[in-house]
Amino acid sequence: MELTMRSLKFGAAGMRGIVGRGLTPEAVTNFAAAFGTFCAGEPVMVATDSRVSSPMLKNAAIAALSSCGCEVVDAGIMPAGVVHYLIPRLKLKGGLLIGGGHQSSGWNAMIPLGSDGAYFNALRQRELLDIYHSNRFRSAAWDRLGKVSALPVGAVSEYWDALSGRVDAAAIRRAGLTIIVDYGNGAGAVLHEQLAERFGLNVIAINDRPNGFLPRDPEPRPRAGSPLRSIIKPLHAALGGVFNSDMSRLEIVTDQGEPLSEELTFPLAADYWLSRRPAGAGVVVNSCSSRTLEEVVAARGGRLEKTRVGQASVIDALKESNAQLAGEGAGSFACCDWVKGFDALYALLVVVEAAAVRGKTVTELVQALPRYRIVKRTLPCLTAHAYALIRRAKQLFPTAELSEVDGLRFDWPDGWLSIRLASTDQVIRLIAEADRPEIAREREMTVRTFLEREMNL
Repeated sequence: MELTMRSLKFGAAGMRGIVGRGLTPEAVTNFAAAFGTFCAGEPVMVATDSRVSSPMLKNAAIAALSSCGCEVVDAGIMPAGVVHYLIPRLKLKGGLLIGGGHQSSGWNAMIPLGSDGAYFNALRQRELLDIYHSNRFRSAAWDRLGKVSALPVGAVSEYWDALSGRVDAAAIRRAGLTIIVDYGNGAGAVLHEQLAERFGLNVIAINDRPNGFLPRDPEPRPRAGSPLRSIIKPLHAALGGVFNSDMSRLEIVTDQGEPLSEELTFPLAADYWLSRRPAGAGVVVNSCSSRTLEEVVAARGGRLEKTRVGQASVIDALKESNAQLAGEGAGSFACCDWVKGFDALYALLVVVEAAAVRGKTVTELVQALPRYRIVKRTLPCLTAHAYALIRRAKQLFPTAELSEVDGLRFDWPDGWLSIRLASTDQVIRLIAEADRPEIAREREMTVRTFLEREMNL
């Protein structure tokens, strides 16, 4: 029982867990029934990434939603950005996105989305979980069970039409660029041909079979981009794009084969995006985002707002703060007049457009950005007193500027350090960034030594 509880987690983006331990058909059925009850039996969408477990979870979810009287639009394997777009377009009450995103193969998740296609805010999350834990769900009569239908013909084409209007498609087409994309055998592979056709790109794809088997770490970080390092230059590609399994995250690999840190992909796109908008645009980031982004926003005359870590928290702040752009250290981003979620396809095209319009290589675009050195560590923390432990770390840097938006963040003129308890794992996450690597390592070591000593007392 203890193992099951550790393997099933509820958070800002719904329910996630290890399939077969915590994330069982029973848990999925109850969660979907709670969602159907929350939606009062109105029409909803269900979509998945390509993981081996996703069809099983989808079937359990559809059965529960049908029992609540919900008509279900089965979108099949579909990237997250398309799902965020289609839910309001089809005037649905909401949707369930089934996909593990950046987590390892054994994990999967049930992510509830509202009628606007966005993640649930904190109030809706609590209401949904209250229904789930009450175990009292809506039950339709035998002759009023919800029917299941496929996506309307042309629905995905509408997404491509809208996406083409978001970027300078003509400039991209004229540039005739070659790009390499690594879908990680995820959901993005189902739209591979449309990406090439719509924008006149020569798209070379690897890991483009959505068969459920993840060939690499699904989180787009530098080591995930390493396979592209050796082929980008010989193939004369302008850039590479590395995606997670549901296409909500992105890593860029430069034309010189440098896999960029996930902390650099969003600033690279944001610099161009903000340059095409009037000054004063609001930008939302999480409290652990790189100072590179802060400097990009300041240089473009924008205003920055920091919030808690997690895509749901960032999107929620985007809607509430009247900001125009939102992202975090996941490469992708969202904007107020596009889908209410992270769409890595859009993020990729913004970078492609920047190279095409500015007539520069991605390497040259990156060289124009301020660069910092970042160190990341995780510490296992099984104690029930983790928050008290982190709070005691406030004493370590008395002269630094302190923020408690999410855990602790210390700021100095030359960098910053964050200490926070992870929402999906029993670990404490340490991130230190500075203009010199030895400074970042020294600060991270100070905190790590303190925490390890306190945990062993």
